[in-house]
Amino acid sequence: MKDSVKQDNRRALPKFLAVVVCAALLGGIGGFFGAMAADEGTLEAIRAGLDRMMQLVGPWGIPASGVLLLFPAWLCYRSARKQYGTWDPDSEEGTEEIERRMNLSMLLTTLGMIFDFFFLAASFQFAQPLLNSALFLLSLVCITLLQQKIVDLTRRMNPEKQGSIYEMKFQKTWFASCDEAERAQIGQASFQAFRTASVACMIVWLVLTLLNFTAGTGLLPVLAVLVVLGVLQVSYILACMGMHSRR
Repeated sequence: MKDSVKQDNRRALPKFLAVVVCAALLGGIGGFFGAMAADEGTLEAIRAGLDRMMQLVGPWGIPASGVLLLFPAWLCYRSARKQYGTWDPDSEEGTEEIERRMNLSMLLTTLGMIFDFFFLAASFQFAQPLLNSALFLLSLVCITLLQQKIVDLTRRMNPEKQGSIYEMKFQKTWFASCDEAERAQIGQASFQAFRTASVACMIVWLVLTLLNFTAGTGLLPVLAVLVVLGVLQVSYILACMGMHSRR
């Protein structure tokens, strides 16, 4: 066992070191030339352009995301509900199609919520905050109601499922009502999401570090990304430790 462990480390270490060195060289070269190319006048022009764009886009961000995301999400749910009216529980193909449309609807509502939070935060700097706050609350109500309908339809198709979307511990209740196969799928999806989020945090950290070097954006954005990465890593390790202790 020890020999195989050492062999695996020796085989993987050169490639790992090569990737680290290449990433460091590319980051250093990119930061150097970025700092050389971006003078103060250019950076101020870019900032002014972005501010102007947000002032124009900000008031329309939440309504536009509602039209582009929530309306298609509602159409997907409506199509799934219509197909459920003629649903044959023994038809695997029909069940998968309904679930696919509901999953797509849930994805669109989640994206809509993310855009709403962004434009709400931007409105306090670039647009009318009171108007956008009202639009945000209206959009949030629509998203919640649509997600509730998606969960309700899922429960009608799967009577063993438990939980209401309005419960504070809905996810815990829902997970407890899943069988072993569904829990395994959730675990695989969660691990994939953890890996993707960790890589995304490192990429964003690198970009923000280079931006701070070239444009002086400050350390607060870098710290925010590292907080998210730290929460991901620490919560994952603690969860593994808790599961191991319960064995």
